[in-house]
Amino acid sequence: MSEFNSQSQVYANDQAGLKAYVTKVFVNMALALGVTAAVALAVYYSLATGGAAYQILASDAGSFVFLGLIIVEFVVVIAFSAGITKFSTTTVKILMFVYAAITGITFAFLPISYGAGAVVEAFFFATVLFACMAIIGNYTKVDLTKFSGMFRGALLAFVIVTVVSLFIPALRNNIWIGYIGLALFLGLTAWDMQKIKAYYYQLGEGTIKENFAIYSAFQMYLDFINIFLYVLRILGGSRSRD
Repeated sequence: MSEFNSQSQVYANDQAGLKAYVTKVFVNMALALGVTAAVALAVYYSLATGGAAYQILASDAGSFVFLGLIIVEFVVVIAFSAGITKFSTTTVKILMFVYAAITGITFAFLPISYGAGAVVEAFFFATVLFACMAIIGNYTKVDLTKFSGMFRGALLAFVIVTVVSLFIPALRNNIWIGYIGLALFLGLTAWDMQKIKAYYYQLGEGTIKENFAIYSAFQMYLDFINIFLYVLRILGGSRSRD
């Protein structure tokens, strides 16, 4: 009986540790989303009132500033991936929040392009879809890591199609790209959710485990952002055809 109690205690402690780790991931994800939302609101207000952001982006250097922000985003992603096992946890967090802030600047233009109502509606639908897929990823008995090669290949192919669509109007305005992108990132959400649990059990204690909690938060953040964007694209495309 004492051996059974001991095993039960180990299992309970293990589950409590996993729950705390997952909670940490989603708290950091929520903070990143909060940074994006706060920056987006501030920049949108500045654009609407002719403030500093409007003056900068409306100037001759505006296009270079925008291009610079996109380049910084790519640099942050590369640094994040390359330094996840080398950087301190504080550095990793700063990189994630820098990316979130830059994303907020670009998101300030969404209400202008789609309307504030559509943005709020898309955020609501994205939240529901993301939560459902995270729950599925957490509780499903199917090992989604077996499909990691398929997910990576599909993501690479979709990135290529997205880049090509920038130069082909027929593809750029195709609503089916929105549906395919949405389906892809819904699947990635479930997969990334399973990876959080894998990181918890496979990594030792210390900085490396803390860093991967931030890395997981960043992955889930990107999943949510992309789900939101594709839902917004679908809603915008549907309304433009009405």
